[in-house]
Amino acid sequence: MVARSQSSAAGVLALLHEPDPIFKQHALNILNPLVPQFWAEISEHIALIESLYESDDLSKEARCSAALLASKVYYFLGEYDEALSFALGAGDAFAQEARNYGSEEFVETVISKAIDRYIQARAEERDGSLEKIDQRLQDIIKTIFDRCIVDGEYKQAIGIALESRRLDVVSLIYNQTRDTSLLSYAMEAVLDTGFPLSYRDQVLQFLYTLFPAPTTGDGSPYILSVTRLLITLSDPALTVPLLVSLVPNQPLLAYQFAFDLVEGGAQDFLESVRRDLPEGDEVTKPTFDQLRSILTGQESVKLYLEFLKRNNHVDLVILKNTKDVLEPRSSIYHTALTLQNAFMHAGTTSDLFLRENLEWLGLASNWSKFSATAGLGVIHKGYFEQGMTILGPYLPQSGGESGVQGAAYSEGGALYALGLINAGCGSSVTTYLRDTLKASQGEIVQHGAALGLGVAGMGSSSLEAFEDLKNVLFMDSAVAGEASGYSMGLIMLGTASEEPVREMLQYARETQHEKIIRGLAVGVAFIYYGRQEEADETVKVLLAEKDPILRYGGVYTLALAYAGTANNDAVRKLLHIAVSDTSDDVRRAAVTSLAFLLFKNPSHVPRIVQLLSESYNPHVRCGATLALGIACAGTGLQDAVEILEPMTRDGVDFVRQGAFIALGMILVQQSESSSPSLASTRALYTKVVSDKHEDPMARFGAAIGQGLIDAGGRNVTISLQSRAGSKNTSAIVGMVMFCQFWYWYPLAHCAALAFEPTGIIGLDANLKVPKFDYISNAKPSLFAYPSSTKPPKKETVTKVATAVLSTTAKVKAREKKKAAAEDAMELTGAETFQDDRADGKEGEADVEMKEQPSTPKDGDVSPINRSIFNLAEPSTSSKSAKKAEPAFEVRPNFSRVTPAQVAHISFPSDSRYQPVRPVSAHTSTERKTGLSQSSALGAPSEKYAGGGGILLLADLRPEEDSEFIEFEPPIEAAIQQPAVPAPGGQPAAPPTGLHIALDESAPEADPPASFEVTTSFQFHTLIVIYPIPPSMRVAILDDYQEVALTSADWSRLQGRVSIDVYTSAVNDEDALVRCLEGYEVICAMRERTKFPASVLDRLPHLRLIATTGMRNAGIDVAHARERGIVVSGTGSGGNSTLEHIWALILAVARNIAVDNASVKLGSAKWQTTIATGLHGKILGLVGVGRLGTQTAQIAKAFGMKVIGWSPNLTPERAESAGVGYAQSKEDLLRQSDIVSLHLVLSEHTRHIISGQDFAHMKPSALFINTSRGPLVDEAALINALKNKTIAAAGLDVFDKEPLPADHELRGLENVTLTPHTGYVNDTNYEVRKECMN
Repeated sequence: MVARSQSSAAGVLALLHEPDPIFKQHALNILNPLVPQFWAEISEHIALIESLYESDDLSKEARCSAALLASKVYYFLGEYDEALSFALGAGDAFAQEARNYGSEEFVETVISKAIDRYIQARAEERDGSLEKIDQRLQDIIKTIFDRCIVDGEYKQAIGIALESRRLDVVSLIYNQTRDTSLLSYAMEAVLDTGFPLSYRDQVLQFLYTLFPAPTTGDGSPYILSVTRLLITLSDPALTVPLLVSLVPNQPLLAYQFAFDLVEGGAQDFLESVRRDLPEGDEVTKPTFDQLRSILTGQESVKLYLEFLKRNNHVDLVILKNTKDVLEPRSSIYHTALTLQNAFMHAGTTSDLFLRENLEWLGLASNWSKFSATAGLGVIHKGYFEQGMTILGPYLPQSGGESGVQGAAYSEGGALYALGLINAGCGSSVTTYLRDTLKASQGEIVQHGAALGLGVAGMGSSSLEAFEDLKNVLFMDSAVAGEASGYSMGLIMLGTASEEPVREMLQYARETQHEKIIRGLAVGVAFIYYGRQEEADETVKVLLAEKDPILRYGGVYTLALAYAGTANNDAVRKLLHIAVSDTSDDVRRAAVTSLAFLLFKNPSHVPRIVQLLSESYNPHVRCGATLALGIACAGTGLQDAVEILEPMTRDGVDFVRQGAFIALGMILVQQSESSSPSLASTRALYTKVVSDKHEDPMARFGAAIGQGLIDAGGRNVTISLQSRAGSKNTSAIVGMVMFCQFWYWYPLAHCAALAFEPTGIIGLDANLKVPKFDYISNAKPSLFAYPSSTKPPKKETVTKVATAVLSTTAKVKAREKKKAAAEDAMELTGAETFQDDRADGKEGEADVEMKEQPSTPKDGDVSPINRSIFNLAEPSTSSKSAKKAEPAFEVRPNFSRVTPAQVAHISFPSDSRYQPVRPVSAHTSTERKTGLSQSSALGAPSEKYAGGGGILLLADLRPEEDSEFIEFEPPIEAAIQQPAVPAPGGQPAAPPTGLHIALDESAPEADPPASFEVTTSFQFHTLIVIYPIPPSMRVAILDDYQEVALTSADWSRLQGRVSIDVYTSAVNDEDALVRCLEGYEVICAMRERTKFPASVLDRLPHLRLIATTGMRNAGIDVAHARERGIVVSGTGSGGNSTLEHIWALILAVARNIAVDNASVKLGSAKWQTTIATGLHGKILGLVGVGRLGTQTAQIAKAFGMKVIGWSPNLTPERAESAGVGYAQSKEDLLRQSDIVSLHLVLSEHTRHIISGQDFAHMKPSALFINTSRGPLVDEAALINALKNKTIAAAGLDVFDKEPLPADHELRGLENVTLTPHTGYVNDTNYEVRKECMN
């Protein structure tokens, strides 16, 4: 018999109207199971059901049934609040319903609503708006807690307890289970979700009291959790007692905590801990001193620096390829390669690429030079011990900037680099940077000093530094003000200080410079870093601003305030801005900022930005690329890669740029086994960078991507979390600054702040590095270094096959086939294999092609260490079975371990050294050596694997001798060496040959001082703006034409000296000393720069002066000899000065300069001057030496009469020179139509031509001076030219050179001027080039 289905509840509902309570109760019991089917019909009687719940005529059981029925009806109506209210009244009936099949969804919804109501009620109870929570609600929550505990659902109960602020439940659960992992779970829950800051700190302090005292070894797996807790609270009152308690019996664990605290702790927190640590007694004082040393951060930095230096796997072929295909004279391409090299060599201190490409470096100019110099800070990041030494040649000397043209860019870049080198341990240089900032006047140097101060003093909360930066800001320089804005925020990082924010926003609203506004806006974001709800009011104000730049700052303020929390409200706000703001910059920033909220849950980000990556707005798409790159950095997350790969083909160049950069971040430290996209991405980078038709921005992005994917010699990852799981403040700040490269390329260097060395560095109790091995329980290929790029092979010319008629080829082929068959018939008991090519194309040719046996590979040779590694095994037959890859590998101390690999690291139980804390916070349970490949191919877990890094090791066999890894000693400054004597110990003989003497026969001139080396030579080099850590430093002065670039082959000096070229004169003696005080060798160009005794005495390192020419009156040679300074000169060739003398004579006589200007300016008059003919005129020579004699010979060719005079000229010498003898100077000046000077400058000849002498000259006379300016009273000459006492003058030399821009001579019409080029021509430079070569 088939049961009849019920089609209506009307009959049962009718019973509710019966007067008998028994019928009503019966109806209620029957209706409850019918609600899912007939809820719509029952809902029409809901008022009656509610009245039954409130009726006193029914039993309690009946009223509970009515409440349950009403609750279920309201649930199906979607009125969940009403459903909860009646469920609370249902009492035991609701509890019974929870056990009925089919009611699960109803019960779960009501319980969820009850939890929400309870959490809300608890909040209202705290703020006083609610006196008491409904007891029925409390009972339901208690039931929930009890059920969770009974069922072992502890994490669910902890979650509810945290939300409802029932910390007593957390304590109850821990006391029952004694499971510290639950405390760690509670800590992560409160840190990684949007709890208010005050409650977060309350929970953390509560949890800290529950954690048991840590012990060495695996007995305390929660050590990393405690470290994260301490870093987040940043409370010395908690940290110091812990360290003090560990010092007597567990000093190794105290050291371990100190190293882990340094990983994520702010500078001001660490400084407070150091300050509060006690001195200790005789036994503990060394331990406390060591703790203080560790907490400076310098010990960690030194260890990681050594790790990066030792394990450097930079592929120089990639850099070389990029250099070869990018035009170096383009600033964007030069900067791209600068950044690529800096990122790839970050922290390695390797400058091999720079040494080998000095010519490329010399092409940097202006801000490219700034970026290039700043790149040294990335390369030497962490080398704080030698930072000042490395950057010394380019830092402003004695606190002030150089007056040399163009030097400001390298000086500013060096100051920025100094900050990058000292990031994380910058207290030693902040004073220097502050002093330099205050002393400098140029905005470029101020820009570099401000950035360096901000990076080095990040999080120091130094009000003094803040005031210094504010003073620069108030100068209202766009360049210096922008950097000051960023750095003010960096100094006050995370303080939420109201007064600095008020001042910064006030100035941002007043200034007209967009750069300053942007710097201040982002600076405000830094101040609110990690402050969550404390930033809400400021965020609200900024997002309401009309200025899009301030709204831009509001976006970053919101992102940084809630960094790492994944706060729903913050995410919702950013998404709204991303699709609604009127500014493209703000929308792009909003999408990018999602990364800073969600980086702890990287797998969620691709899903969130998927639609944004397909937006019609290219700025939104660009923001999506960076959001994926930053949030998923180092994970190799395939979902993110699959979104980015199509975006590398986007139609907008800057979207492609962002995609290339993001792929580099995501795929950093991935292997070809772990990431299927790695090889294709690398190939794509090479293709795009090499494609000259590709847009520059895309090529720039591809070059940066290449640098990021191989960052730090392939030994760093990019992570916004520290190893302990806390926020990596330095990395977050670095990535925010990196994102500003959109506006200012030099800020891209800050990406290096996010580079996290990935290795295990084991230390013993003395902080030495012992040699030992540990095990990686994974296949080696999963975490192997990428294979080196093979340099392109040179194409060889191959012989072309001879053309042969097809009929001939076929005949020959048949003959070969027949012969082979006959040979095969003669063989017995053997199989013959024949390559029959008769019908193939190869067979049709007349050339027999033979396959050459391949030569065995020797493996790769490291371009850095010049050592052979990864030697290929001897080649075996291709038919032999491929050797199976081992499932584990043994790794030595100080080797690379990627974040994904950390969970698979174990120390053998019989190992002498054992870590005092777990290697990883998420250790793999699979300790056996059979790890499947698939288990390691996926993306890392949602929580950063943590661990690794610096591990303190307990020595289980201390009685045995230890073997340690030796570190390279730091580079010491070069020691000044005495002058090298000639063989045999005697002084070097003076050079032989002629000197350039203007009056060779003049007895009044002292003979030239002997030079102290016998070989004449001259240094020439590139205009290098990179300091290469050398043993000797060389300065080339006054290279006005910048000809040092092409004067000689200087490859033999690469790597042995650091050479700087100064292209402008430094006239101030103090400024000159500041520029040159660090150099051992100075190359002087003629007498352009003077070296009197007062200068030589202030150059303590100077060992050699090399000058052009064999005479230089500007050098006090005798005093140099007394100080042991060798002075050397070069020869000369040709007749440069003679040619220039006559060029000036002819130019003045024929008015060449005047006529040239008249014609070019389009004068209405075609001819305006009358030239002075030379035939029959008298040329008067003041000085008749070699040059005077040669000048006279040419004058005679023009038909001129030549007379001469000098203080010591005799009639006999005049006759031998072929000139007439003038009895006196006055006699020569009265007779001469043209007067030319040819004397050596000395005390006797200074002002030998005075004002009185000009009065003796003819009004039509021309005056020529190519010797030395001080031979003439310059004021008297100017007066004579102004008053037309003489007709005109031609001058190549002056009292002060270079001639000041406002000098009177520049404004005179009757003077022809040249910039002391009488000596300068290609012939002379060729002579010196031959000497050098």
